[in-house]
This record gives sequence, structure tokens and C-alpha cells, in this order.
Amino acid sequence: MPRQSAPRLESPGREASPTTPFGISRSPSQRVELVFALRNGGVLALTHDLGAPVTAELLDKFCAELRQSVGTAGDWREFGDAWSGTGQRSYVQLSEVIGFTARPAR
Repeated sequence: MPRQSAPRLESPGREASPTTPFGISRSPSQRVELVFALRNGGVLALTHDLGAPVTAELLDKFCAELRQSVGTAGDWREFGDAWSGTGQRSYVQLSEVIGFTARPAR
């Protein structure tokens, strides 16, 4: 039986640079990873697509808006990841959240 070679992960269109080894190029991520601590003691991890490259200012603004909504009575909030990511959709009742962490997704 002839031996098949392993698939190559690099494509011919990518350019190598000193900061991205092996020819892997990265564009700025538009996604954030969130972990919510819930009143019942559980945690809920999810990703959310902000629709724009994540910068320190954008992440601070997003977290400030989220902090204002956490713990207050209200509707459910939808978080959605890009279809190119996981395509995940999450619905969280922020009145049940006591804290959260946020960081740019890689």
C-alpha cells in the first residue's frame, strides 16, 4: 500500500514574517472570550464576536456596558460568535450573573 503524505497546513498564499512563525499570518481578532460566574455557583464560558478588531479601548467599552447590566433585573442578553469561529449562540439572563472575565480570543 503506498504511503500517503500528511496534509500540509500552510497555504502557498501566506507570507512568513519574523513575528509569525512558519508562514502563519494572523489578523486582529474580532472575538472575545467571556466567563460568567453565576449566582448558583456555576460558570458559563462563551465567545462573542464584536464585529470589529478588538482593541483595549473597545474591550473596555464593552466590559463597562456589560458591568452596568450585570446583576440588574432585565431581559436576556444574546451573545453570538462568528460562523467562521464556532457559530455559537448563547443567551444569558444577566440578573443571575455576579461577575465575569473577558479577554480577546485567539
